Amino acid sequence: MSHYEYPDVPLNNSLDIGRRIAREFMGSVSRATLASALQMSDRGGGFGARIGAMRIWGIVEGRGTIRLTRNGLRAVNPLTPEESSMARRDLATSVPLFMELAGRLDGLPPDRTRLALLIEDITGAGRMEIERRLPVVARVFEDVLPLLPTSNGPDGGRRDERIGSGGESDDQGLGFLDIPALLDGPAPVSGEYAPVAETPVDTGEPRIEVVFPGGRISLPESIASLDVIIQVLQERRGNLSRGSGPAAF
Repeated sequence: MSHYEYPDVPLNNSLDIGRRIAREFMGSVSRATLASALQMSDRGGGFGARIGAMRIWGIVEGRGTIRLTRNGLRAVNPLTPEESSMARRDLATSVPLFMELAGRLDGLPPDRTRLALLIEDITGAGRMEIERRLPVVARVFEDVLPLLPTSNGPDGGRRDERIGSGGESDDQGLGFLDIPALLDGPAPVSGEYAPVAETPVDTGEPRIEVVFPGGRISLPESIASLDVIIQVLQERRGNLSRGSGPAAF
């Protein structure tokens, strides 16, 4: 779309292929061999779209031989849960178009009309082209939106970098969360309650909230938000089972 590239395949689906490259081929595989493993033609458009998306996300590099990048390997075969979370966020910021969109939306999923107008303003593409591409762009972008920064300005940053000492974003629950802090934060002393940040302002939209010792996750209700919360809960459970996290949930 104009000079902006975007992936046709969501980040999670691209990482699924990356995991196969890591586990079945030790991080590097020929294009033909990977296509065969996926039961696809290495010259087909479907396979090309998947590999192209993985390159745009920054998961793989190479042409004849497909190799996992450093961030790709960290995301699909991490040494720690925190490394996986950080790598996923790094990959999510690899698409300039999505970064531009997220910076204008402040973390809120847009309706299709507003998204189309923003894409037109950012890319300068024609409306017929945008209308044709919008379903794919919207699906892939909304899936990764919870991982993206809320602003591209000089004072902007990742949602997790704007988490205050109370464990909650300064943007009243519309921002992302600090996964490492929530995973490893201290548990409250026995018999005491952990401080919980002030309840986010009711914006009228459905939200999903999970309260941790010392913090809170508050995200718009969506499949992408559910995926993020499930990931955090799974990683926190892993920390508890290994004895590396807080003693109580």
